[in-house]
Amino acid sequence: MNTNTLSDQLVIQWNELLTRVAELLDVPVALIMKLNGPHLSVFNKSLNDENPYEVGDSECWESSGLYCETVIKTERELFVPNALADPIWDHNPDIKLNMIAYLGLPIKNVDDSVFGTVCVLDSKENTFGTKARAMLSSLKHLFELQLRMLSQQKEHDHKEAFKEQALMTMGLAHELNTPLGVSVTSASMLSESAEQLSGLLQQHPVPFAEVQKQAACIQQAADLLSRNLHHIDDKIDRLKQSIVQGHDGVTRVCRITDVFKSLDSVWESSLAMHNVVLNIDVEQSADVLLYLKPASLIEALNHLITNAVEHAFCGVERPTITIVVKVKQAELKLRFSDNGVGVELAHPEDIFAPFYSTKKQVAGSGLGLAHVKRIAMNDLGGTVYVNCNQSGLGIMLRFPVTYAQPESIED
Repeated sequence: MNTNTLSDQLVIQWNELLTRVAELLDVPVALIMKLNGPHLSVFNKSLNDENPYEVGDSECWESSGLYCETVIKTERELFVPNALADPIWDHNPDIKLNMIAYLGLPIKNVDDSVFGTVCVLDSKENTFGTKARAMLSSLKHLFELQLRMLSQQKEHDHKEAFKEQALMTMGLAHELNTPLGVSVTSASMLSESAEQLSGLLQQHPVPFAEVQKQAACIQQAADLLSRNLHHIDDKIDRLKQSIVQGHDGVTRVCRITDVFKSLDSVWESSLAMHNVVLNIDVEQSADVLLYLKPASLIEALNHLITNAVEHAFCGVERPTITIVVKVKQAELKLRFSDNGVGVELAHPEDIFAPFYSTKKQVAGSGLGLAHVKRIAMNDLGGTVYVNCNQSGLGIMLRFPVTYAQPESIED
């Protein structure tokens, strides 16, 4: 399996490690080269001033004459102490950069294919003794170990994603089962009442009392069918919205206030229909430009609001949802609360389990709060937990953020 991406933090760490290696071996260049189909590119580099290569530099490697081409094709170590004195190497492209000495090893993926090379180069003749070879071999095995770890993590993530998809399907079936059942029953009632009404209208004289009774039954069944079909449509729409947002986990520069303006506009009519008031309080500390994943944050808030509207406010006179946001020490803290019926909190963490329910409130009877936990931990890199209220339910969402300068915004 080819690993095409590594985390930014890992790339930075490897750049620093290669810099130390170049210093210890007293050479100007230490590189990790990555194979990308027909191209070979600089993936990591030592950060010393003498290094003429730049991360991202790329060229076709086949028949290029590059040192690394031979390492890739033979999958073995290549040692060139002085290319200028070697007729095989005295015309290779790296001589233009004054790199005349080379020591390189292949780096293998977990499937034994070639990821690229790890190499050191020198602008003077260099015999690369035992210490250099041992250090380069250690770098090779360390990088391959990290590739294996990343591959295992990716496989784990795929399994989790499959598990989550299965739970989502179960959750959708669970949440649509009742309105679908009511809709089927209502349609059956409509059909039966319409048939009876048709028979009554053919009688002479027409029994108007019975006609009115069947007409009322048709009206009730039609209203019931309409409400439940709208309920189904709303759930499917929110599912589609979650899927779209789940594929847009892109970090952008934005303001929290703009995120909540978008959220408010989406929910305005629906909350008004349920007579729910949404209060949003963005403290001054959070009204700044930040690097965020707004789609992920909005998706989490959509699940929280949906959960509150569907389960929290039975019998509550003035249903209210309050969201308070602040940023402190590069961490965004969001408190979501409602004044609803609340939940029993013997084991608060259970509320984020799929299909969680209580006697007081059927909170999370689907996957809403389970999704909130997934988004908080996986997409936003933070935490989520229950914050006890005297009444209602409080959820705390915390995740790290990075401040952005105004000029980071693209016009």
